Amino acid sequence: MLVIVGLMISTAVFSQSCLDDVWMCLRQNQAPKAKKLIEGCMAANPDNAQVWLMNANVYVNLYNMDQKKLGADPNYTPRYPDALLKANESFIKALELDPKVEPKTGMLGAIAGQKLCAEPFYNMGVQAEEKGDYQTAVKYFTLAAKNYELANVKNNAAAAYLQLALAYGKLNDQANYKGMLLKSIACSPAAYPACYTELYYIYEAEKDTVNCGKILEKGFAAIPADRQGELVEPQMNYYSMTGQKDKLMALCDTMLKNNPGDLTTILNCANYLSNFKAYEKAEGILTEALAKNPNEFKLNSQMAYRYFMEVVDYEDRIEAAKNAKQWAEMNPLREAQKPVLQKAHDWSDKAYQINPDDRQNNIMLQQLKVKLLIPVPEDLKAKVDSYRHKE
Repeated sequence: MLVIVGLMISTAVFSQSCLDDVWMCLRQNQAPKAKKLIEGCMAANPDNAQVWLMNANVYVNLYNMDQKKLGADPNYTPRYPDALLKANESFIKALELDPKVEPKTGMLGAIAGQKLCAEPFYNMGVQAEEKGDYQTAVKYFTLAAKNYELANVKNNAAAAYLQLALAYGKLNDQANYKGMLLKSIACSPAAYPACYTELYYIYEAEKDTVNCGKILEKGFAAIPADRQGELVEPQMNYYSMTGQKDKLMALCDTMLKNNPGDLTTILNCANYLSNFKAYEKAEGILTEALAKNPNEFKLNSQMAYRYFMEVVDYEDRIEAAKNAKQWAEMNPLREAQKPVLQKAHDWSDKAYQINPDDRQNNIMLQQLKVKLLIPVPEDLKAKVDSYRHKE
């Protein structure tokens, strides 16, 4: 028993003496020397939390040393390229061994160390993303998010998880894309309206109407009123998708009143009202806007879309009458459709004269010309054919 106790005491004394030597080196800015000393400490004390914490501090100092030299000489090749990763791993290991481990004077604690590592990891993720290296971006954004979360810096964790989601999106990993958006919201519900918007469209693609409604409700409850603008378009989409016409029209009235003359609001309202067959209201909004901006391409194209949707509506009604063998109703419907079809064509053609390179308007215009038996100009036909080749 005395031998065992003696060994334990001698080991503890050795580790403290060793750590004191490492600490002194770091205080004297001798990080490479500290690295050699800490390797001996680690070999003799592999399960000592304080040793792991000191190891983390050594690698932080090595990282900072490389960064300082890199700042002075952009062509410098870092001697310790994995220093920050090793520091982070050591901070985590120290916490695993002893959640209450304390650093020596002037050294970083485990939580503070992880917080310090988070920002460089985040920046590394951004750099990788800018190069198109999304796998590496995922690696660093993951580290940044976890570190910020452990350090209880919730807004920064939310930002890192959002960037992580976007990186997964570039990799076409929908499951992780969705999961990281949810993590971002869990970290800081009021930080990023984009998380709610992106999740809404994911649920819409999944035909999950229930969660579409829930995520919007959660977003409007969490995001301050002056930052809810990004949620309005999906809310319009939701009202349209679920057949809540009165709510859609009321929302449009409110948005147009609060944002007079705002082109995006006008276009969104007109678009969803046209989809909802509220043609007259959509036309009224666009007519008022066009009076001030008669040559605005998007307004002209949107007016064409308003009439195009009514044309489609007539086609559906004609087809329904045909299927029901209600022959007497078909000709009146066709006659009523003709002026609508002509107006759709004229507005789309005007938009084409303003901007002949818009894909959606060009496709719509060709379809309308075919329906009216109007020859399709070669330049328009070539543009639409080129879209098909790219698909």
